[in-house]
Amino acid sequence: MSEKGVVVSVHGNQAIIEMEASKDCEACGACRYSREGRMVTPVANILRAKVGDSVEIEIEPRVVLAAAAIVYILPIVLFFTGYTIGIWVGRFLGVDPNLLGVAGAMIFLVLSYTSVRYLDKRARLSRRYEPKMISFF
Repeated sequence: MSEKGVVVSVHGNQAIIEMEASKDCEACGACRYSREGRMVTPVANILRAKVGDSVEIEIEPRVVLAAAAIVYILPIVLFFTGYTIGIWVGRFLGVDPNLLGVAGAMIFLVLSYTSVRYLDKRARLSRRYEPKMISFF
C-alpha cells in the first residue's frame, strides 16, 4: 500500500510526512492525525528528503495483511475457541454447557483484545511495521 505526501519536518534521520488519507489509509490506523486533521507519519529519511519535498511512502502488503489478521481474525478464533472449551468443560463437570460456553467465549474474547494490545505495542517498537520512503514525485 503506497501513499503520496509532503515532508513537513526533518529530525536527524527521520522525516515527518503529511498526506491526504485515502479510504484504505484511514482504516489502517498506522498513521496519526495532525492538528489540522491531516494524516502524518514518521518515516526513516533514506532518500535524504528536505522539508517541502513530495515523496511516496509504502507499507508492504504482507505487513498490512498480518496486522489485519491480528486485529480481526485473532479475536474471532479465540472467541470460538473459548466457547468450544467452555462447552467441553461444562459437559465434563456436569454443568450447563451453554453457560460455560458463553463464559469461556467472553474470557477468551477479553484475552484476545489484551493480546492485540500487547502485539500492537510490540509492533510499534519494531521497524518492520514502519512505512518506508520509496521515491520522490
